[in-house]
Amino acid sequence: MFILKKSFDKSPIIKGGRDNTTNCDLLSVIIPARNEEKYIENCVQSILNQSAKAYEVLIVDDSSEDSTLTIVESFKNNPKVRIIPAGPKPDGWIGKNWPCYVGYKNAKGKYLMFTDADTIHSNNSLTDSLNTLLLEKMDVITAVPRLMYPNFIIKMVLPILSIFMFTRYSPMRVNDPKVELGYLFGSYFVITRECYEKVGTHESVKNEIVEDGALGKKLKEEGFKLRMYRGENLIDAFWARDFSTLWNSLKRLIVPLFFTDKKNSILIAVGIFLLMAFPYLMFSYSVGFYLASLVTDISYIFLLVVSVMCIIAIFGTNFYQLKRASTHKSIYGFGTPVGCFVVSISFLWSILTSQNRAVIKWRGREYDYNKPVRT
Repeated sequence: MFILKKSFDKSPIIKGGRDNTTNCDLLSVIIPARNEEKYIENCVQSILNQSAKAYEVLIVDDSSEDSTLTIVESFKNNPKVRIIPAGPKPDGWIGKNWPCYVGYKNAKGKYLMFTDADTIHSNNSLTDSLNTLLLEKMDVITAVPRLMYPNFIIKMVLPILSIFMFTRYSPMRVNDPKVELGYLFGSYFVITRECYEKVGTHESVKNEIVEDGALGKKLKEEGFKLRMYRGENLIDAFWARDFSTLWNSLKRLIVPLFFTDKKNSILIAVGIFLLMAFPYLMFSYSVGFYLASLVTDISYIFLLVVSVMCIIAIFGTNFYQLKRASTHKSIYGFGTPVGCFVVSISFLWSILTSQNRAVIKWRGREYDYNKPVRT
């Protein structure tokens, strides 16, 4: 059974098990890789274990400084695999845009799948995604992966961050053809070659550090048919690997927005703080001052009641989306306060410090958004 699901829809959109692809429907799987020695082998092996008929795997090494290239060379004798050096980035290209573009230039497929080097695919991943693309007559599809959690702090933060992401990039709005809002998950999206070329390839977003969001936005604005699905049964992916990558990943969300729309980014950062962190501060304040006064003060009781109601709403929302999305374990909802403060503080801190030096570290490289030309 094909298990690619519509966002917030429990039933599969394709109920049969028939593979509707042909040998002419070559799918090129493009994996940009930089310093991925811990993950790349499992990723490539999971893609080579596919049930799909016709596909090729292009591993594009983005000048890795660890043993990534040595590891992927163990696959060089597999006829499906090609290992391609990305070479030096031209001026103006940042992040993984360049290796994605190099992968496309070397790809032979009529369809392109872009996925990350730290993902693990089910053996029906390619078949299900390509069949969905063809049967639904889409130009591009993307799927929300099941996220993996390497440590405690990430388990606490990512569920809360998901609330922000699904609020800002609601799948229901992304899937509405009347709404120009678009978004792609860089760890998993399939696009027709024709559509990819018409939208301008990754070259059209070459200076965007959040290239998947920028490319999805561009696709939707230009009228291409894009749809977001649930993909927790298709792919596992990391969003962050430790606190450092978590912090920089959070900065990636807000800093680019700050340099394109300062007013909106400040409103988002302040709004997130007021919604997520402030109720806990208000609760502590009301309890502390009420106990210190040793008298019944209606104002403290009112603050206490309001703050408790807000905190219950936050916990309830987090547990609900954990239960509904199936991309996280519900028990992580008990880390709601930690997640609220980390997300809130990171957004505010990124805004406050971006005036002087807005540096985002990514895969061993630094990108400063204060520089007129980012390379």
